[in-house]
Amino acid sequence: MAQAGERIIRVYRPSLIVLCGPGASGKSSFAARHFRPTQVISSDFCRALVCDDEWDQRYHQQAFALVNFLIGQRLSINRLCVVDSTALTPEARRSLLDMARKFRVRIEIFMFNIPLEKCLDFDRRRERYVGPKVIEEHFQLYNQAQVSVRTEGFDQILDLHEEDLTSVRIEILYRPVFGLKQKSPGRDRG
Repeated sequence: MAQAGERIIRVYRPSLIVLCGPGASGKSSFAARHFRPTQVISSDFCRALVCDDEWDQRYHQQAFALVNFLIGQRLSINRLCVVDSTALTPEARRSLLDMARKFRVRIEIFMFNIPLEKCLDFDRRRERYVGPKVIEEHFQLYNQAQVSVRTEGFDQILDLHEEDLTSVRIEILYRPVFGLKQKSPGRDRG
């Protein structure tokens, strides 16, 4: 039962959920609040795994190869994947759409529609400060993304506003995917 002022969002397992928004819009905090750590695939964390530094943009290609590998592994066994990256470019979103189609799962995008001033404020208060120039560039890309995502093929587009960051409740519903080849643990039938 929903509490007063609470918005319930139902998502399916398996599915692919893309968090899209400028830096410091609350994506990582939202993901940590609503999903298991194992369900969240963070581009920053993958970059740190690749090169020991989540800030080092020189290893963007390798970090996203790891992101895509993890998505593929999880979707191949009917798990929920929540991709925590900015997802600000059509190319970044297209690769995620392709993964969802490959595994025949639902793909949703959560659009973090947070005002620029609030993102700048969040950025100033967080440990991993990126600065106004980056946030403003992200915000411009985000404004473009708000238009283009409507035609890209997402199964659902959810707009999240500042008040949603703390008042939303996520419900995960199980929906099996049939026809994907899966192995049982400890059994190999060829």
